[in-house]
Amino acid sequence: MKLHTSYPTKWIGLKPVQFRKYRTWINNQKPGICGTYVSAVLLHDTYLHRYGVDISKEKLLKGLKSVVDDTFPYRGTFPWDLWHGLNTVLKGNPDYQAKMLFVPDKKVVELLNQPDPMPVAVGTARLLGSRYKNHWVLVYAYGYNKNGKLFFKAYDNHGRSTAILPASQTFGCVWLSAKNKH
Repeated sequence: MKLHTSYPTKWIGLKPVQFRKYRTWINNQKPGICGTYVSAVLLHDTYLHRYGVDISKEKLLKGLKSVVDDTFPYRGTFPWDLWHGLNTVLKGNPDYQAKMLFVPDKKVVELLNQPDPMPVAVGTARLLGSRYKNHWVLVYAYGYNKNGKLFFKAYDNHGRSTAILPASQTFGCVWLSAKNKH
């Protein structure tokens, strides 16, 4: 059976049209800075929809790269890199803080089931068989296929705003939470 024939037919969360504009936000750097791109889209979407503020892509990428991809002396980004970078940038924001968890399945479903859902940065893992290998995507919807397998729909920072990936191939998630929530 081909993977695409086993995709969910019903998606819960945010609508893909909200993320269509990010198809041009393509991570072309070598080595890639996918954590920075996903954090930038998460912040851009949040500020646009919560405050009506359209922060420039260049400003977001430049500022976030220094606190997400360039802070620690190793190659690649882990959940704590995104968490640290987002919290550094949000230091003056009275409304939001970044949170992280290592197992995304239940948390992503919980967050996207809220009355006013927000997208979630989710890591993919080569060890878990992801075609993205070790990468970050921004998940905005989830669904279960006819066999009960959980899938995520995401912006992938490679030019796709409706990428579909099995939740079983993900590790780690980072999201923005209201400061008065846990």
